Amino acid sequence: MDRFGWAELIALLTSIGFGTVSAVVPVVNAEAYVIASQLSAVIGPIPIAIGVAIGQTVGKLLLFFGVRQGKELSFIQHRREVRQQRPVGPARARFRAAMAKLLDLVGQERWGLPIVLVAAIVGIPPLYAVALLAGATTMSPVWFGLTVLVGRLCRFLLVATGFYGLHEWFF
Repeated sequence: MDRFGWAELIALLTSIGFGTVSAVVPVVNAEAYVIASQLSAVIGPIPIAIGVAIGQTVGKLLLFFGVRQGKELSFIQHRREVRQQRPVGPARARFRAAMAKLLDLVGQERWGLPIVLVAAIVGIPPLYAVALLAGATTMSPVWFGLTVLVGRLCRFLLVATGFYGLHEWFF
């Protein structure tokens, strides 16, 4: 790949779109898209990985801001008040305690960004859940977005370059 032409631009833009959708809709798998694009050998790994990483970052920021702004909606506040009046069973109490602990960890300056980075690269804990938790904290959206972008770029570059060239073995 000597230069960046129309094919690369189209691959980049479609990858951004697919990455955004896959970040918001959990059943749409970005890794499968990256692998399929490399097995089809339509374009090299770099535009695909960069596009999906940018799209995933945009999608996770949408989730982040959705939680951050959604907390202030009137029907959410009403639902929270109704939920607090209900009796809480032991399983729900344990779940709420675990979620409070995770929310506390993600909200800490020391552990918040490393948790986001590990989730973005490895996928454990799921980045979808981490994005929702991070939106409920005071974490900076700029640092969240940059961390997700770096982590997802590492992940998708590894996946794309790992499968680049395998089409020659199979087809």
